[in-house]
Amino acid sequence: MESIPSDLVKALNDLGLSNYDAIVYAALVLYDNAEAKEIIDFLSISKPSVYEALDHLTGMGLAVKRVSKPARYSAVSPEMAINLLLDKHRKAADLALNALKTLEKKKVKTENDDALWTIYGDANIEYKIRDLFGKAKRQITCMIGERFLSVVRQCKIRSIPFQLIVISDDPDLEAQLRVTFPGKDTDIRVISTERFRTPPPFVPPGFEELHKLTTIENTLELNIDDDEILMIPPFISGSVSVLNTRNKGAILQMKLFSQLNWQHLVEGKELKFSQISSKKLQKK
Repeated sequence: MESIPSDLVKALNDLGLSNYDAIVYAALVLYDNAEAKEIIDFLSISKPSVYEALDHLTGMGLAVKRVSKPARYSAVSPEMAINLLLDKHRKAADLALNALKTLEKKKVKTENDDALWTIYGDANIEYKIRDLFGKAKRQITCMIGERFLSVVRQCKIRSIPFQLIVISDDPDLEAQLRVTFPGKDTDIRVISTERFRTPPPFVPPGFEELHKLTTIENTLELNIDDDEILMIPPFISGSVSVLNTRNKGAILQMKLFSQLNWQHLVEGKELKFSQISSKKLQKK
């Protein structure tokens, strides 16, 4: 057993083989060809377990049984074995994806649609960002620091209005992003960290001191179609969590503050919150 690395067994497990299937296949690769008894003696596992694994492997096309007395077994090449396993996973993934998409179209609305959800961990947050960008049909509004910017840069944007503020001191970033997102309805602005830390006049006293505690690189405010938002509280450092909701009130609040941020940070306007609110009401 010492000749078969545990990380190899784990990798084969991840590809769909059981522990016995994995170690028996590895033993066959090591032996070139062997009788069942040789595998039993080498692995020091039970006879039924070895025979069951050999049957599985031959059934999956990963091993070949040679008709002789006693029968001998040989492994197909590692390249062929891995391709067979991956092809099986791809087919299963395609089948599952199509079936899940069908279920998604029949999604049942629940009383939790307005709930505020918390998503933990960079991998989960990155997946959610990509998922929301992929779902966008009407518009995207985003203000973001540099922590998750690489994820956004990999997203494909439909031909819809896309408004992006990035907080960064990279002088070349805005030009790079305009190449990445060339859409005619795309408006991209890179704001310096110093500019971002300058408070607008419509905030209460003490905000400037609070703003100094902001972890700018973690900043994320993402609004998709005015239907769903993703927000990282900017005062969290290290491992972050993200707030996700379809709550209409929360979406409206973020939309208003996004407009204020755009006018203050990009256009340099010094409008008061009351003026913005009255304009919104007049439009309605």
